[in-house]
Amino acid sequence: MMAPRHAGRALIATYAGSFFSLSLLQMVALATPLWGAHLGLSAFMIGLAAGLRSITPLIYSVHFGAMMDTLGVRRVMLFFAGQCAVLPALYPLIPNATVFMILQLALGLAAAIIWLASQTAIARLAAGDSRRTGLFSFLTSMGAVFGPLLLGWVWDLGGGQAGYLLIAAWGAILLFISLFLPARKDKARILSWQVFVPRLSTYLEALRTLRKPLVAFVVICAFLRLGGLSMLESFYPILLQGMGYSTTAIGMLFAIGNLTSSPSVLVASKWTRLVGSERQALVVAVALAIAGITMAPLLHSFWMLAIGMAIYGFGLGVSMPIIFTLLSSGIAADSQGLTAGVRATANRLASVVLPIAMGVVAQLSNVTGAFWIVGGVLLAVSWLTERYYRKSVA
Repeated sequence: MMAPRHAGRALIATYAGSFFSLSLLQMVALATPLWGAHLGLSAFMIGLAAGLRSITPLIYSVHFGAMMDTLGVRRVMLFFAGQCAVLPALYPLIPNATVFMILQLALGLAAAIIWLASQTAIARLAAGDSRRTGLFSFLTSMGAVFGPLLLGWVWDLGGGQAGYLLIAAWGAILLFISLFLPARKDKARILSWQVFVPRLSTYLEALRTLRKPLVAFVVICAFLRLGGLSMLESFYPILLQGMGYSTTAIGMLFAIGNLTSSPSVLVASKWTRLVGSERQALVVAVALAIAGITMAPLLHSFWMLAIGMAIYGFGLGVSMPIIFTLLSSGIAADSQGLTAGVRATANRLASVVLPIAMGVVAQLSNVTGAFWIVGGVLLAVSWLTERYYRKSVA
């Protein structure tokens, strides 16, 4: 068991990392369609670039989630934070479509594992304490407010070169924070190239966790939740650029959604009591997040778009601590990394499938049609999920 002083330092480092981890992932996501448009890529290719960012996390999330149970969060976070401090600077140095796609694979994995490591750290330290998960979620959301807002402003001032340098600085800060996470005291596996080879047994063990109705329900909701986020991070900037909005304005709308998300994570318990149960509260919150993005083509003024983003932000924010609380109270501590990997795999699956699907629909019709069709399907699946798990999840 960790000494109180070390536990306190671990919590502070985890809270600090929460501010920069998800915001880094969102900044990379926001930069993707902007850089794709700068390179003159088609709608399908932009959707593909957004999807490629999540293909490697889709393959490796379970593996690295399990690895954190054996190597420790600190070592994994140090390794990938170092990459996040270097890789973004390569985008403007080599402004080529092929290099862009390759870098998406590498940086997408590094940023996703950083966020996964932060979630694993708080799941272990929280042990079902909603106050700790609430504060973690609040700081995460605050980082997601300032990160995209700052990126939009810097991008307008200095272009993509300055934007990607800012992302690299974000990664360097995470690398520094990682130094203060506690190291494992037992003899963990040596960090060599073999540990990066996925093991089939780990994936089979991960799939077995889906037999539990609670895990399956949360994983489906996580997929749907990230479906709405994927719509935002892929074609939302393209939609708004078509409406004549600047990158700064787009960054402000991202910030409004995240600013609404920040306080909403602190009212998750009240939201649960209002709706009736954690299951219903999670599904309704996810549906609100999807609806807030799906209605974007109808909202032509900045303030109408801001209201839509506020609805999205509330649903996204209030759902986060409910997910953490459900899993941290229903899953053993020594399985948190593996379970987080399963959930992250569902998240990354959504981040791969949704941008590509939207790119195909946008190529065949237009960006507006992509929002209506994909958003409508996600809302329908949300309703079916609630119906199916009505009795099996408390």
